[in-house]
Amino acid sequence: MSELRADTITASNGTGPVTLTKQQAVKHWVNYDSVNQTTDGSFNQSTLTDNAEGDFTSNYTNNISSAADKCILTNSWNTRDDGGSDNSGQSRGGSVTSQAGDSANATTNINFHTFFGSNAANDGAFEDMSGSYCMTLGDLA
Repeated sequence: MSELRADTITASNGTGPVTLTKQQAVKHWVNYDSVNQTTDGSFNQSTLTDNAEGDFTSNYTNNISSAADKCILTNSWNTRDDGGSDNSGQSRGGSVTSQAGDSANATTNINFHTFFGSNAANDGAFEDMSGSYCMTLGDLA
């Protein structure tokens, strides 16, 4: 039996990250506060464009190898005041997020939306929220 202990593992150049082989890991993520228009945290994001209410494009620092062979995960924090109250409340269909269906897949960025859903009495609509989250899984170019 053997044991490996390390505080830091870097690439052979001593400064870069190691390359994962035969494994998958998150290649990009962003935590965007679209109400205050601030990126609260990110990985492999060069810039974020706030296109309109509830419509965002996150540009990758390092591109993804395939526009189609990737997995996009989105989520949102259903509040506009950092948890003081629900954003969509009981009169709407709850907060919803998705990869934008009106944009083609790309290797350089991801376009995603946050909105509240509809119900029998109210239409849904794009909406800014205190937390708009997006992750990309796949291979880097």
